[in-house]
Amino acid sequence: MGNSGVLVKIKRRTLFLGILLILSTLSTSCYGQITARVVDADTGDPIEGAVIMVEWTKTKGIGLTHTESYKVVEVLSDKEGKAEISGVDAFFVDLARVAVYKKGYVLWSNNNVFKGSRTLTTFEWKDNYTFKLNRFKPEYSYIDHGLFIDSAISAGFGDKKLIYEATEWEGKKASKERDMLRRKQRRSNNEQD
Repeated sequence: MGNSGVLVKIKRRTLFLGILLILSTLSTSCYGQITARVVDADTGDPIEGAVIMVEWTKTKGIGLTHTESYKVVEVLSDKEGKAEISGVDAFFVDLARVAVYKKGYVLWSNNNVFKGSRTLTTFEWKDNYTFKLNRFKPEYSYIDHGLFIDSAISAGFGDKKLIYEATEWEGKKASKERDMLRRKQRRSNNEQD
């Protein structure tokens, strides 16, 4: 076998490995429908009416990239805390961004944790996943929680009506908290004069 035979073998192997790489990438980019459950982290009781928001994005561009929302799914948990979440059959979507919220609880995010309210665990897109929500404690700040909520749900700019409506009241609480802090700061400044 001459040099051309060796080159053909190398090209075939390279092509085969390239195809395998593409197929493995494609197979990890599809998410089927799953059933999930939302419970109170302390009691294990189901939480009815929790909003589960899942967003898939696509990264666009070469070099200087940006993210665009590809698909957003929002569902409410039922009286047993259960919800069915549809998936996406698109290739080359980014990992799903998941946020779960119910008034009176800390928002659950698969990307971050609010003030040590829980340990960040690896989220897996699998059937019968249980989201454990921690209660919002009096010592927590609505300002900080509002910033946390914004960072958890604002990856792309898809339609996120349910999660925005559910968290809107926290913006009002954060505004009152800011006003109270400003008044306190003004009083402190006046006392120093």
